[in-house]
Amino acid sequence: MRIPNVVILILTIFFSIIVSIFLFQSSRDTKTDESVLIEFDKISSSEIVEISNPVFKSKGLDTKSYIIEASRGIQNGDDIELYNIISEFEGENEKKYRVSAEKGFYNQQNETIELFKNVIIIDELYNKTSTKKALIDINGKKISLSEEVVSTSSNSSITSDYSIVDEVNNTITYFGNVKVKILNE
Repeated sequence: MRIPNVVILILTIFFSIIVSIFLFQSSRDTKTDESVLIEFDKISSSEIVEISNPVFKSKGLDTKSYIIEASRGIQNGDDIELYNIISEFEGENEKKYRVSAEKGFYNQQNETIELFKNVIIIDELYNKTSTKKALIDINGKKISLSEEVVSTSSNSSITSDYSIVDEVNNTITYFGNVKVKILNE
């Protein structure tokens, strides 16, 4: 069986078009890759510094003391991206609470720390609050908790969508789908 010349011509043109498209696309991808590398070089300035086991402490007369420790950090300007965070904060009346999270952003200038993934807060009475996200405003003495907030104590459990702990007014406010369960002794 012999293939007609017209079929061979059509297949040759078809493959030539495919090869041309491939070569054109490949050169365009190379330009894109080069532009991405150039842009990365612009972004990766000397301001970005990787820090092993960063520790931040404050013991001031006007502010409450705190310690923020992490397994590693990446500093870019005022923001420091932290991983595997363990912290201790002093609240009103010298009450202490521990905070841990997998990831966070600490802003030294604003004295705020934004936490993500497995955020756990334990106070000195071993009351435990867990959430997916938290924002601690150290100067404002407020903690905003969001996404699946669960607070447990020895005799109660509270779940909500969002919660604010306000140390100045000594209040905890729960928002969204709030459920309270009181355990009988």
